[in-house]
Formats: sequence, C-alpha cells, structure tokens
Amino acid sequence: MKEQSKTARLRQIIKIINHYNVVKNITQQKEPENVRKAFEELGPTFIKVGQMMSVRTDIFTLAFTKELRKLQDDVKTDDFASVKKLVEEQLGLPLTELFASFDEQPFASASIAQAHHARLKNEQAVVVKVQHPGIAAEIELDLSLFEKALPIANWVPESKVIDLKNILKEIRESLQNELDFQKELSLAEEFYRLNNGWKEIRVPKMEPAYSAKKVIVMELMPGTNLKGLINAPDDQIVQADLSYKELKRTVSELLIDHFMKEVFEDGFFHADPHPGNILLQLLSPSENQQDQPLKTKTKQGKVGAFPYEISYGKNEKLRPFRLNFIDFGMMGTINREMQAKMSNVIIAIYSKDNQRITNAVHAICKQIGSFEEEKFTDELDDFLNRYLNLPVKEIDLQKVFSQVVIICHDNNLQIDDSVTMLIKAFGTLEGVIEDLNPDLSLFEVVAPFAQKYFIQQLNLKNELQGTGLDYLSTLKALPKLSSHALNVLDTFAKGKGKLNLELKNQRTLLERAEAMVNRLVIGLILSALVIGSSILVQTSPTGDTLISDLGIFGYSVAALSILFLVLESLYRRYRKWKDH
Repeated sequence: MKEQSKTARLRQIIKIINHYNVVKNITQQKEPENVRKAFEELGPTFIKVGQMMSVRTDIFTLAFTKELRKLQDDVKTDDFASVKKLVEEQLGLPLTELFASFDEQPFASASIAQAHHARLKNEQAVVVKVQHPGIAAEIELDLSLFEKALPIANWVPESKVIDLKNILKEIRESLQNELDFQKELSLAEEFYRLNNGWKEIRVPKMEPAYSAKKVIVMELMPGTNLKGLINAPDDQIVQADLSYKELKRTVSELLIDHFMKEVFEDGFFHADPHPGNILLQLLSPSENQQDQPLKTKTKQGKVGAFPYEISYGKNEKLRPFRLNFIDFGMMGTINREMQAKMSNVIIAIYSKDNQRITNAVHAICKQIGSFEEEKFTDELDDFLNRYLNLPVKEIDLQKVFSQVVIICHDNNLQIDDSVTMLIKAFGTLEGVIEDLNPDLSLFEVVAPFAQKYFIQQLNLKNELQGTGLDYLSTLKALPKLSSHALNVLDTFAKGKGKLNLELKNQRTLLERAEAMVNRLVIGLILSALVIGSSILVQTSPTGDTLISDLGIFGYSVAALSILFLVLESLYRRYRKWKDH
C-alpha cells in the first residue's frame, strides 16, 4: 500500500478516535456506545477488535462488553471476479473443475471472509468460505497504525488501569490465527470428531481437499442462527404445544449441557459461541425419534453435601431441534489437571468456603512477581464476604470470575491461559443465555456439572468411586501436605531461598524430624481413611452393600493400624525406661 494511503488511513483513524474519545473511554471504561460507533465507522479490522474485546470480561466491565456485543459487520462483499481468482489461486484448479455449481452472490459476509453456496462434483451441498482479498494486509496496516497511536494513551491518567499494548498483542495473535484457514480446518475436524455423535448437536464435515490458507469448504448445515430465536416473541407458537418461550428455555439448557461436556469431558471447547456461530434446526416429529430404545440404569446417592444421580443409557425423547455449530476460528483447550482445578474452583464457590476458594484460585495461577499471600487472601475474602452472601441462584458466576481475575492481577498472579480462554467463552455464552432465558441461573446449572465431573473421576478402577468430595480433596492433598510447603520448596529450587543454621547433633535432630514427619503423614492417612469410611457408610445408596462394605473395611484397617501404633509407642517407651 502506498505511503499516501497509509497517511490517509492514519488520519482517518486518529480523527474518528478523537471524535469519539475512544482511548479515554476505553481506559476509563466509560461511554461504551461511543466506542462501538467508532469501531463500526473504522471498518472490518476494528469491528473484529471490538468483538474480541466484547468477550474480555476479565478486563472490561460487564456494561462495556455488553455494548460491544452489539457490533455488527457491515462489510461490502467482494465482486465475483476477485473471489473466483482467489479460489483458483488457492486451490490450483479452475472453478469449473472444482465445483458443479458456485453461487456468485455470497449469502453472508463478515469482517474476514464471505460465504458462498456451492455444490461439489458429487452434488454434495457445501459452503465455501473465502477470505476477503487483501484483508490480511489491511488488518496488518490498521494494527500497526494503531500501535503507533498508542502513545496517545499516555496523556490519559487512567491509562495504567488497562495495558493497551498487551491487549493489542493478544488481538494481533488472535487475528493471525483467524486468518489462517488451514488452522481453522484442523480445529474444526477435531471438534467434529468429539461432538458429531450427539443427536442434538451437529458439526459440519470439512472438505480438506478443497481447502487452503484462504479458502475453506465445509458441509452445508441447515437452520438459522440464534439471533432470530432471541428476537422472537415468547408467546408465539413454534410447533404443536411448543412456544418460543419454551424453545428458548430448552435451547439454553442444551447450550449449557453441551458446553460443560466440551469443557469437563473433551477438554476442547468452542471459544466463540455467539448467536451467529450456532444454527437452530427445528425437527419434524418423524425426525425427533430415537433409533433404538435404550436400557436405562440410574444410580442415586449422596456425596458429602451433594446429592447425585448418574444415569446410563437414559431413554428420553429428544428435544425438537438440533444446534449446528459453524465457524471454528476460536477454539480453546484445557487439560485434565486444569479441568480438576476448575471443578475445585466452582465447587468451592458453591460451598461458599472462603479458604477453599482462595486455595482453589491460587492453584490455577502462576506467580509473575512479588506475592503476599496474606494480602491476596484478605482482598479475596473481602470480595467474597460481600458477594457470596447472596442466594446461590443469584450468584453471577461471570462477575465472580471477572473480579477474581482482577484481584489475581493486582497480586502478581497470572491465571492459566486455558482458563482465561474459558472465561472468555463463558462470558460469550452467558450473554446468549441471558438473551434466551433471563430467569436461568447459570451457576445453579454449572455447579452440578463440576460436581458430576468430580464424582466421575472417582471409580473403583481409579480412586474409589463415590468416596466423596472432601475425601478426594484430602487424598489429593496428602502427597503435597500443604501449599506452604510447596511454595517453600519452589523457592529453594529456584535458588531464591536462604537458610543459615548452625546445628549441634545434626544427625540426631534430622532423625527426630524425620520420625515426626512420618508420624504426621501416617496420622493424616488414618484421618482420611476414617473420614472416607464414614462417608462411604453414611452416604451409600440403599441396598448398595459394596460401598458400605468398603467403608467397614476402611474402619477395620484404621482400627488395626491405630492399635499397632499405640502398642509400638508403648513398647518404645518401655525399652527407653528399661535402658535408663
């Protein structure tokens, strides 16, 4: 692009930014409507930037992000000649040899690409997503110019509140990923593998042979995006005995069910589940049938303070619709260890135990500077005491997460990247759920999923199924003893710790210290065994003798061990008395 064009674009950006006081409004998080209007005037790059900001509830206020969600793509479509040229360059063949038919007019156009209906030579109906020619260069120009304009933020006293440079770096990385359709293809194929077995969820099959860095071809999915459902009047009838209000309720429930499955079972989730990326396909009565009746087996019981019910092969009528996912440019991953830590956080919030919440939050963070545990605990306690006194159904989980992120940041704790992406996705999903079903408490729905995940990690093959949340926490904590000990060890491992001691009879002292630690560990194990056995006996479902017998067996082992330790201690004292 010519230098004259760069200068003209820079002038345009500065003019619009100044007109709407964008920098000041972002840093002070005021007048979000003006920020939205500015981004819409600035065009596709800034619309995409605003859409990314709209899910950063860990940085911006909820009022700010809600306004930015209203950003609409008003992108002019590319002429067919330029589309045809790009597709043929990317795929290496004439368009007529690739497709039996190809609609010249796109049916949708967004910031980065536009979509055309087409048919392959085998008559398979597909969608061809074509990147806007030159959009990568335009985005690079806009971002580089925006980076040059960042010093303006130094004029605003409040600019230190938000690290605009770091935010822009994240946006650049995200946009570069979205511009690479080959990466999106691999993500979409993984999402297809994990989710296409669900009867109520469908993912388009990708066509790798017809895809490249700037072109991606996928199966055509039926349905209309959720924006139409959100705007539909509640009292209008969709099908027999089904109103839009009921449809909105069931759609919101399925969205949450599936998102929890993505997070806690797959560890791979759609990080941008906004209404435009999900299609609603209504089913006819003949389509809404099970292929074969399933045998149902249900197990009920109580683990700690949590009642549970696990059903296998649940035989129920399918919902009268499918949700079809599209667009896989933003996906997130979370490993098994972090899944367990996140379930700990959610359950701790549900239990309203401040110390447990503090420990759980600390576990998902890494230290990036000086850290004062007492200060962190006090700040978190202050927030929790003010907020968690609300009834469970009134707890806004997204607001809790957002404030916790701020407190962590202020205390030089950085939340794991996978959790940050999860919070983004959850913020987007929460906005959709709020529009569909304002009466639904996400926290009341999410907490049982975290509990169920916690329980399912316990089975006789792994760690004794059903022994209880507290028992599991105790068992998992035993190898670590305490977070304080781990912090001390970590400090010494990094060479930061200093210890100056002058000991006499050092060997004797160390032997005694080792004996004390051994007794402490044995005591903890026996305590956990007694507690776990008690839970097994008290919470075992009626008629389930196996779990009850396990509890009794635990009691027996604990009793014999305690008896042995007492006798050993008495014998040791007797020998010591006799020697003297």
